[in-house]
Amino acid sequence: MRGSAVVLAVALALTGLIPGAPAAASTAELVQHLDQLVGSFPGGAGLWIADPNASKPLYSHDADEPIITASLYKLAVLAEAERRVDAGQLHYSDIITIENEDITEDGSFEVAGTELTLDQALEAMVTISDNGAALALWHVLGADNINATLRNVGINDFHVFVAYGEDDNIATPRAIGTLLTLLAKRQLISAAASDRMLARLERQQINDRLPAELPEGVVVAHKTGNLPGLTHDAGIIYTPSGPRVVVAMTWDAYEADAYAFIANVGSIVYSTILEPPANARYEVPRTTLSVDVGSSPRITIPITNAGSDAWNGSGAGSYRLIWEMRDSKNTLVATSPAPIALPGLGPGKSANVGVVIEVPQTPGDYKVTLGLADANGNGLAKLGATTASFQVRAHQPYIVNAATGVPSILHRGEASLVVTNYTALPTAGTTSHALTLTWRLIDTKTSRSVAQGTIPLGALEPGATGNFFAPLVAPAVLGSYRLAYEVREKNIAATETFTTNVTIVGPRTYPDDEGGRTPPTITVTPPSTATPSPTRMHFASPTPGIVPSPQLPALPRGRPTPTATP
Repeated sequence: MRGSAVVLAVALALTGLIPGAPAAASTAELVQHLDQLVGSFPGGAGLWIADPNASKPLYSHDADEPIITASLYKLAVLAEAERRVDAGQLHYSDIITIENEDITEDGSFEVAGTELTLDQALEAMVTISDNGAALALWHVLGADNINATLRNVGINDFHVFVAYGEDDNIATPRAIGTLLTLLAKRQLISAAASDRMLARLERQQINDRLPAELPEGVVVAHKTGNLPGLTHDAGIIYTPSGPRVVVAMTWDAYEADAYAFIANVGSIVYSTILEPPANARYEVPRTTLSVDVGSSPRITIPITNAGSDAWNGSGAGSYRLIWEMRDSKNTLVATSPAPIALPGLGPGKSANVGVVIEVPQTPGDYKVTLGLADANGNGLAKLGATTASFQVRAHQPYIVNAATGVPSILHRGEASLVVTNYTALPTAGTTSHALTLTWRLIDTKTSRSVAQGTIPLGALEPGATGNFFAPLVAPAVLGSYRLAYEVREKNIAATETFTTNVTIVGPRTYPDDEGGRTPPTITVTPPSTATPSPTRMHFASPTPGIVPSPQLPALPRGRPTPTATP
């Protein structure tokens, strides 16, 4: 056991699907920088830097060396006090009295007989490292109880002295790192207790070590420790790419050198943007998915392990898929009810994952974003893990399958025949529906609508199949455009939206009485197979395999022959 030592612990906490900064450095670079720093330090150092959601630390040095903790033992006292508060055995308003036996020559800030509430005693013990408050709490809580709580949460190499003056407070850097890891994951005692402890550690007033070289405003939840020959700091640094838990213990060094060493450790950890614990590639739908409001469609997403480490099938090192849905105003409207377990995958390996999304009851356009989470459901996007998004259009259940044939050549200001083949769907119910064809003419260069209109089609009867014939009067423009159209009922979409390319030319020309050109016969062909020509019509079929082939009435050739006069 070292006579004096320092522990450095770094905890990384993970959050949701908001992307973080791209990875700018690797774990190997972090290790290289810290190795150089440790190699140049004139004293001894125990370091532990870890991602709490990974199976191994990011960096460690003499991590299993038993070291006298100095005031870092107060982390264990804090945990036991919060356990009692959580259990209702103690309350923040309970009175703690400072006795003569609690007073030390250095670091005690109250005289014997001072009464503090439990809340005040914990605040003084943590934020200004008051020894009198800490020893009073140690007497009230009992060393055996404190040590039992450490063992119960899985921390075995952390021992709080049982008899004052007869033994020392001892811990390894790994043990203190484990405590801070649980705290960063909100799993030390309970989520509520962890939140209370984190808030108190963030109010630390002794900031001459880990926070010393950090930018102003960076939040650090930490606890310091000092004894002759010992200088420590251990806590959680909240970096731009996620929390880092850091424990640093130094011994056998001048205090000024130890302070500078720990400050440099904090600066290196803060400035290094690490690779995410895991990364993925997603093959998401490239076109907008059309779905019914209130439905729960299942979408199969191929996912590839894009990281350098294998994913475990369960436990530490396993990963989950999470999703969120936002509306056109970027308001969050739905999230995955539970993280979706991903299979164990080696680097570069893929698997198909079924994702069931919950579609809102309100029609509209929505964006679904997918991302990775760790085994505890904490999102990895803020650590640089890739996300992927696709669009969903929620509509009232469609009542008809319809395919409308539109001529590829339209004449400015003149009507052209459009034919809609339809089949009523069961969702049409038992009543008649008055349908219209709504269209928009879109400039292909600017994607802006230059004209729009609505054409009455007719009544859709339950279970009916047939054709609607209607005129489309071309707008007073010339050139090539994209025509978007859909069948609607009372301004509610009854089909999905289709598009086709059209060209608008000048007015038609006809032969005079003495003869001339005869207008060609119109041939109707589906858009998927049609070759554009001045007389062809495009059909879009919403159902695979349905290709409409409407029969058009024969067109008259020229004018009627006058009746002979006797």
